Amino acid sequence: MAFFTHRVSRSFSSSAVRSVVIKNVMVIGGGQMGAGIAQVAASTGHSVTLVDMSEDILKKSVKGIEGSLKRVVKKKFADKPEAGEEFVQKILQNVSICTDPAAAVPSSDLVLEAIVENLKVKQDLFSRLDKLAPA
Repeated sequence: MAFFTHRVSRSFSSSAVRSVVIKNVMVIGGGQMGAGIAQVAASTGHSVTLVDMSEDILKKSVKGIEGSLKRVVKKKFADKPEAGEEFVQKILQNVSICTDPAAAVPSSDLVLEAIVENLKVKQDLFSRLDKLAPA
């Protein structure tokens, strides 16, 4: 399990770095940044679980991702609308939503947070998730 926030330490020694295959990504925070991160990860073939406090926020996030993908389709698939729709659906199939981060942590290879910029809230979140995360 790897946890990343927007600040990453650069003090890794070469012996401390190991190769990790990341298949399942959990993005905590369904706002603009979290939805964007989820879209990029899903676009690269990763299975993404987008987590936020309410279903309404998550539905809005997925709608935003779909809208963003449709803007890509207009440029990339202007003369192939069927291929464009297939492109959108393929990426959206990689995104699932969840309101309970504890439920998604055990199956996640990478956890990214995109929540409110409040250190205490972030520390509390990672403290809870660290107890549930696989080694």
